[in-house]
Amino acid sequence: MANKQIKSERKIFFKGDQDTQLAESLRVLRTNIHFMEEKGNRVVVFTSTIPKEGKSTVAANYAMSVAISGEKVLLVDCDIRRPRAHSSFGIRIDHGMGSILMGDKAPEDVILKNVEENLDILPSKHISQNVTELFLGSKMKNLLKELRKQYDLIVLDTPPLAVATDAVILSEYSDGVVYVCGYDMVSKKELLNAKKMLDRAKANIYGIVVNKIDKRGYSYGNYGYYNNYYSYYEEYIKGEK
Repeated sequence: MANKQIKSERKIFFKGDQDTQLAESLRVLRTNIHFMEEKGNRVVVFTSTIPKEGKSTVAANYAMSVAISGEKVLLVDCDIRRPRAHSSFGIRIDHGMGSILMGDKAPEDVILKNVEENLDILPSKHISQNVTELFLGSKMKNLLKELRKQYDLIVLDTPPLAVATDAVILSEYSDGVVYVCGYDMVSKKELLNAKKMLDRAKANIYGIVVNKIDKRGYSYGNYGYYNNYYSYYEEYIKGEK
């Protein structure tokens, strides 16, 4: 399939200049997940509570960071209601994962190969009805089982839990879940309810990524440590003393 280029909708920090604070934070995420799950051919789910917490940006950059390390990675857009993973890399698509699950297309006809070195993407096209049902049963489970044989890592970018329970279903087929939380965007009650949903599914929660923090707000108490941390990083990269 020919990849049609469009304007990228979100920042990929591992393209071009990689010496940024955010890129380094993503390296920390990559390292932490690596030591939590050292097995090969793993599947990791990324989800959040509500839209616009930065979940897809974190998922795409994590996938890119692992690909750069030399592993073969597949980024799967499981948000069929609002698919955008392919747009992170500026690609227009003709077919999506829904076509595979409905039996209209084979995986090799839909997967975008070598979007970046060592990185493939399984995109989605918008479907408004019976989306969750596509993930139930054996079709998605068997698809991931076959894809595991081809990739060192599969990243599942799923919808927010306030929108759909897809992440809960897909956690059953994964090795672990990364929960992205936009700073000061959701309440404690909402987070606890989401955790209960994942706990009921016996999901292996790797941890929470706190996103969209404005470091300028950290000036008092213990928060000052984080403000200093970023200052130290900037000075180190620039070679300042």
